Amino acid sequence: MSNKVKPLYSAEDNFHERPMSDEESLVELRHLILGDMEPEVAEIKQRLDDRHIRADEISKVLPEAIIVGSSRDDSLATAITPAVDKAIRSSIKGNLKTFADALFPVMGPAIRKAISEALRGMLQSLNEVMDKSFSWQGVKWRLESLRTKKPFSEIILLHSLVFRVEQVFLIHKNTGLMLAHVVREETDVQDADMVSSMLTAIRDFVADSFKVQESDGLEAIRVGELSVWIEQGPKAVLAVVIRGNAPQNLGNLLKETLENVHLHYGSLLGSFDGDTAAFESLRPNLDACLVSQYQPTKKKTSPFLIGAVSIIVVGVLVWTGLALNNYLKWRDLLTSLSRQEGILVTVAEKQDGKYVIRGLKDEFSIDPKSLVKEAVIDPKNVIFQWTPYQALSEGIVLERAKKTLNPPETVSLTLNNGVLSAEGTAPRNWTFEAQRIAKAMPGITSFQTKKLIDPDSKKRQAFEEYTQALKREKGVVITSLDENNGEFRISGFLDPLARNPLDLLKSIDSAGLNVVFHWEPYQSMDPYLTLERMKKTLQPASTTSMIVEEGCITVSGSAPHRWIGEFRQWSRLASGFPCWKEQNLIDEDMVELERLKEKIESKKIFFKGSVYHTSSEQIETLDDVAGDITEVLSVAKKAGIPVSIIVAGHADQAGSEETNRRLSRSRAETVVDVLREKGIPSNLLSLEAAGSSQRISTENTEEGRAMNRRVSFQLLLGDDGKNDWK
Repeated sequence: MSNKVKPLYSAEDNFHERPMSDEESLVELRHLILGDMEPEVAEIKQRLDDRHIRADEISKVLPEAIIVGSSRDDSLATAITPAVDKAIRSSIKGNLKTFADALFPVMGPAIRKAISEALRGMLQSLNEVMDKSFSWQGVKWRLESLRTKKPFSEIILLHSLVFRVEQVFLIHKNTGLMLAHVVREETDVQDADMVSSMLTAIRDFVADSFKVQESDGLEAIRVGELSVWIEQGPKAVLAVVIRGNAPQNLGNLLKETLENVHLHYGSLLGSFDGDTAAFESLRPNLDACLVSQYQPTKKKTSPFLIGAVSIIVVGVLVWTGLALNNYLKWRDLLTSLSRQEGILVTVAEKQDGKYVIRGLKDEFSIDPKSLVKEAVIDPKNVIFQWTPYQALSEGIVLERAKKTLNPPETVSLTLNNGVLSAEGTAPRNWTFEAQRIAKAMPGITSFQTKKLIDPDSKKRQAFEEYTQALKREKGVVITSLDENNGEFRISGFLDPLARNPLDLLKSIDSAGLNVVFHWEPYQSMDPYLTLERMKKTLQPASTTSMIVEEGCITVSGSAPHRWIGEFRQWSRLASGFPCWKEQNLIDEDMVELERLKEKIESKKIFFKGSVYHTSSEQIETLDDVAGDITEVLSVAKKAGIPVSIIVAGHADQAGSEETNRRLSRSRAETVVDVLREKGIPSNLLSLEAAGSSQRISTENTEEGRAMNRRVSFQLLLGDDGKNDWK
């Protein structure tokens, strides 16, 4: 690659008027063609870019678009179905009450209708079930119900029913459309229009298949337990659904009903156009066809009724015996309670079938529930309502003393005429605490401890010596000492760098102490522990000395720049110990950077005449400068020190000041380009065009002028050299 850079300008350049660029020509041409349409184009662009304007315009045509899309095909419904489903699920999760309120007008009538239908069916069969349940015939029918897996009420209905008309259909003869339909309330109804259509289809099939006369036709259909009787008229057909075996005279009723229909509604039947509203008044006539007949039942005394009465009499006798037995158990329970220490019964009565006992009870008396079990009474039937009190009987007072004083297993307690005596072996601290508590206990006049022996006197002396030695240790603060049954407890604060209390215990313990520690970690402000903590945190180099002198931490020697910064920050954040000293602490990285700064700033790149491109000799010098800058970057990055370099161009006084400024800038740009090619980051370098204002020599001679035609370097360190290089 050539070291010559194409000159941007020279001292001999002539400045002419700048020709119009292609972009500016296009702008001028567009203005000439569009003219006054530019505001309209801007308005259209604003409508397309502004979301609020677009939303307003779409909202005006959206309803009409949905109507057109829905009438064309189902693609719109298919597209919005997932969004609607998601919106409904989100609405239910967000506010279930609102969704329930919206469904309330539909859910209420539906629930009421279902309950009403169920109640009607139940009431219909209730009487039959009651009549047939307590009889030998009823037992046989129950077995039949189990064998056929049919409800018992349905079996009764089948055996007691002679016949029953369940549904009546009035069908227009020519069109086959249903004019009216009545049904019993307890009957399970299918789709009436579908049934009417099927009956018409069957009637037409029979007429077409067997070539019957117009006056003839299908009269009956048998389907399982149901029969369909069909009575035909000139303009209408009457069909009834019958359960059971109906008598022939039922046909007369059907004929009379059909004749009345033709008599009063003949003209409407002749001009029927599909509107069935005019035939609603026919329902009372059709309801008259819903007749039924049941087998008569013989009234006789049921053996099951006699058995039921006998069972009731026996039950009364058994209940009387049980009541007497419960009374005797209740009396025994009250007697047992009255004999217990610490229990005083004030009220004993029976409420709502349960025994209620009220009174006073000491917390150390026997549990009354155990007496209930001994009396063989169900604990669920006994309710205790006790008011707490303190009984002063010797047994209760002694039990209270044992629970309150909690003596060791080696100590026994006795009570005689208010004097509580302790005998055995007990730690001293328990004895002191028991004496303090026993004085305040009701029923105890004095507490005798003459027969108690303290087994830990030698251990206690060794423990006192250990605690004194522990208090002298740095980073150890004792807040409480305790002793319980030969076990010694120490609580306090312990610095992580302090001596281990267990190691100290092993070094001085000769009595076999059992010590339990409870330490809370903390940071001691002792200078020696602080110094150890600082060394572990900062890890100083071997060239750095850290010692404690006269209660202060003194740092000297040499250290990297980053370590010195961390040390100073750590010392500022450390609370409670402000005494820090730096004694001749040398910043190794800053010393190295100052050396490189002096070396770089001593380098100069000289130029001849008005030339601003570099020669081969200057390239060699720039190689050295680039190497020094690379070394600066390495040291500065490791130390975390910001740096930057000012590349300043200079010129002699041969031309005008403006010409010299341009020439000096071109020289600086040439050097910067070379340094960039050699890998120096661009954001590290900044240009300065000094012109002829910063001369380093007089210009009386050619040698002096040559010294001023140069490029110099200035290295900025610390806050003056902040940059974003990496």
